[in-house]
Amino acid sequence: MRIYTPGELRRFLAAMDRSLAHPAEVVVIGGAAAAIGYGVSSGTRDIDTWTRVHEDLAAAAERARETTGLRVPFAQSGVADGPHEFGSRLERVRPRLERLRVLVPERHDLVLMKVLRGDEHDLQAIEAIHHRSPLELSILLKRYQEEMCATIIAPRRLRGQFLTMVERLFPEDLGETERRLGARRR
Repeated sequence: MRIYTPGELRRFLAAMDRSLAHPAEVVVIGGAAAAIGYGVSSGTRDIDTWTRVHEDLAAAAERARETTGLRVPFAQSGVADGPHEFGSRLERVRPRLERLRVLVPERHDLVLMKVLRGDEHDLQAIEAIHHRSPLELSILLKRYQEEMCATIIAPRRLRGQFLTMVERLFPEDLGETERRLGARRR
């Protein structure tokens, strides 16, 4: 499957914007959010959304495929989860679009969403986000402890994936983070 660059994704969304007859809003998650919201250059295979893709958005995506020649899959993610309150912290990207309002999770929330999946590609995207604008471990830890208690994966696995992320981004804080997570569980 083809990988689309951040520039191609922006061009595709601009074509969708031009194709819409009425204003529409979409919450973009995953690799597309990392690419268009936080400059992760590795790109992605698709544009996953948190929101349902209504008929007008689906039609605009199809027209964008025709006008740009980019066959970007655009659909609501079948499986996605994140911090409970992430919807209250969404950030608008691509503000010059006239009809299409594109929102992405705040970067700490997006990182926690990527920790849930936790594969190597996700960890690399997390590192790229951190490299461009350093994340705050205190925010990640607080949201992990307070907002990730009812996620779709087993708590033990999530804890391991969270600690893997901490080890890669904040190796000097791994021991203290493990201690705090251990103390929190008692």
